[in-house]
Amino acid sequence: MAITIEQLRNGLAKVTSRIKSREPEALLLTGKRLEGIMKRRIFNDGKATSGSNIGKYKSKQWIRKRQDKGRQTGKVDLQFKGDLIRSFKTVRDGDEVVLAIVNDQDFAKAKGNEDRRKKDIFVPGQEEVRQVEQYFDDIISDIVEQEFLKI
Repeated sequence: MAITIEQLRNGLAKVTSRIKSREPEALLLTGKRLEGIMKRRIFNDGKATSGSNIGKYKSKQWIRKRQDKGRQTGKVDLQFKGDLIRSFKTVRDGDEVVLAIVNDQDFAKAKGNEDRRKKDIFVPGQEEVRQVEQYFDDIISDIVEQEFLKI
């Protein structure tokens, strides 16, 4: 079935409007994806932004304390009680979605680790950014396809 230029113009306007209305959803999903990727890198793999190990545990007392709690001691993974990983979250801030450490004490803990180790840890790496950009593009492509099927 053929459509007129006016019908096409109206259809495109509707699709554009629908895509814009779903942008917050796409941003939130993308933020959550980045949160998961970064949490795995930091808290499971024990890696800094650069991909290097965050560090090694040096204090015999701390190593013993970690062992007593059943924690690994081979490399720093910034997990002990779980407070820091729980406070590192995707947060909606107005029209933006950001990753934040939402507890002041945990923020100080994270900043102290970065300063002490002279490494960025809670900053996304280039590959992480590439992955979430691709993920966002895929979400938008899916939304565009879904909305075009509605006209």
